[in-house]
Amino acid sequence: MFKNITILTLVQLILAYASAELMGRMSFIGRQGINFVYTQYTVLKTPWKTVIIIFAIQVALIILLALFKFYTAHYVSVSVILFAFLAGFIGAYLTHVDLTTTSHKTMGMMFRIGSYLFWTSWTITCTVFLFLRKKKVVLDELTPINSGENQTVEESNLS
Repeated sequence: MFKNITILTLVQLILAYASAELMGRMSFIGRQGINFVYTQYTVLKTPWKTVIIIFAIQVALIILLALFKFYTAHYVSVSVILFAFLAGFIGAYLTHVDLTTTSHKTMGMMFRIGSYLFWTSWTITCTVFLFLRKKKVVLDELTPINSGENQTVEESNLS
C-alpha cells in the first residue's frame, strides 16, 4: 500500500519535471510578456522552480487523498477523490479556455502541453487513490491491550 504511494510520488516527480521543462519552452513573445507585463509569473521561466511548485502541489494532493483514504469511511474518501477528479477536469478545461482565448495563447504549444500534463498527472493521482485498497486487518490477530491486567483484577475480586 505505501509502496504504491511511493511509486506514485516518484512518477509525479518525473511528470513534474517533464511539465516544467515543457512550460519553460514558452514562445519568445510569451517570455517577453512575462518579462514586462506579467512579472508575477517569472517563476515559470526557470524550470527547477517550476518543478518544485508542481511537485509540491502533487505531494499535497497525495497527502490529502491518503489521509482521507486511510482515516475516513469508504464513502467519504470516494466522495473526496471524485471531488478532486472534478476539480482536475474543471482546472484542465479552464486552462484550455485561458490558453486558447486570452492573450495567453501567445505562450506557445509547448507551454500548453506542459500545462495539460500537470492536469493529467493530477487525474493520475486521483485514479490511483480511487482504485487503491485499504489493507484489511484480521480480527483474530488483534490482542487486547490490557489482557494481563484484567486477569489480575478479576482474581483479586474473587478472593
